[in-house]
Amino acid sequence: MKSMLNLTCFMILIFAISNSVWATGENDPRAVGMGGAYTALARDLDAPAWNPANLGFSDGKGFTINFFNVGMRLKNNSFSIADYNRYNGKFLTEADKEEIINSIPVNGLGLDLAAQASVLNFSIGNFAVTYKGIGITSFSLNRDPFRLLLLGNAVVHDVSLSDTRGEAYGIGDFALSYGQAVRRWSGGELSAGGTVHYLSGLAFGGITSAYGGVITTDTGFVGSGQMIYRTSRGGGGYSSDLGLAARFSDNWFISAVWQNAYSKIDWNKDNKEHLMWFNMKPLTVEAMLDGAQSDSLVTSDDTSYSVGSFSTHLTRSIRLGLAKKWRRVACSFDWEQNLKNGPGVSIKPRFASGVEYAPWKLLPLRAGLALGGNQGSSYSVGFGFRIGAYNFDLGLANSGSPSPAHSKGATMAIGMSLRF
Repeated sequence: MKSMLNLTCFMILIFAISNSVWATGENDPRAVGMGGAYTALARDLDAPAWNPANLGFSDGKGFTINFFNVGMRLKNNSFSIADYNRYNGKFLTEADKEEIINSIPVNGLGLDLAAQASVLNFSIGNFAVTYKGIGITSFSLNRDPFRLLLLGNAVVHDVSLSDTRGEAYGIGDFALSYGQAVRRWSGGELSAGGTVHYLSGLAFGGITSAYGGVITTDTGFVGSGQMIYRTSRGGGGYSSDLGLAARFSDNWFISAVWQNAYSKIDWNKDNKEHLMWFNMKPLTVEAMLDGAQSDSLVTSDDTSYSVGSFSTHLTRSIRLGLAKKWRRVACSFDWEQNLKNGPGVSIKPRFASGVEYAPWKLLPLRAGLALGGNQGSSYSVGFGFRIGAYNFDLGLANSGSPSPAHSKGATMAIGMSLRF
């Protein structure tokens, strides 16, 4: 079917965008290595992604520029590589089947892919100019088809497809950020800042409705279903961030930011809705053997039609950070609260903690732990390499387990910059 082919091609396109272009600050390798606990520590060209108010601190550099920063996250909510190796090629017992099914949450098998890339961003004093490409894909499939596949129709009589949902988009984000100290005192300062983003929509796809299923009868099957998904090939919009940050004596830092306080993307280029449906008449052995009616037992069709412009919004979030610096050690803690669920994000609060230890000035080592949110538990490590103004950083994180084999997802970020 043409619409099915269009949907498949579009999802491949979005995954390609995601692999070349992500969510807040996760292409920052220092942040990834510290578990995402970076709101109070981000400085210079790192600050806009975490809290633009940090640009107003007096401990920043005069000029910074990045050659590149690239980050990517892939996660599912059910299985690890160890699970795959355990069951692949094995004769599945009833206990194995139940364990596989119970690994899939009631709300379905979820897959999230996000990526971000930036090149030649820079900051000068209190200003920063940044550009990044972002791609996010989030998809969830009802677990009933997996129950039918594993347990058979003698056990599973009703298969629902109604909880299937998904959304994907790619955008370019050009941003101007500024932070200013509004008050200073002996050993401390208070800074306020903001960021204005221009968002260039590259592509969008989202399932607007999906319902239907298949019911097992005593003699066969009967069912029907319909799905509508919407696509766009471009648009534009704006968003803004607001922040406050304070530094106290003995190098204590507190930072608070409201991200996407306002956001709106108007999608207006080649907008279409695609409708696909199927209808299954009572499907029995007798009916399938009857040549006169076998061709009409399952009917399906699809159609596409143009629609007007529509709008989407980036997820608003509030983040609080606390950090303490010593000569060779920095510790930080973050609390993040998204104000609604969205692609790749959850309304569940997320708590993160991180530490950076520099046994030698040129080789800082990092580790972090985070709990909650869309990723669940996350375990991070990372390191940097410093020679004069040159900086190279790498951060890695696993979701669900410190062991890569038992992790249900992974994040990687790498970057290179000059800081004068």
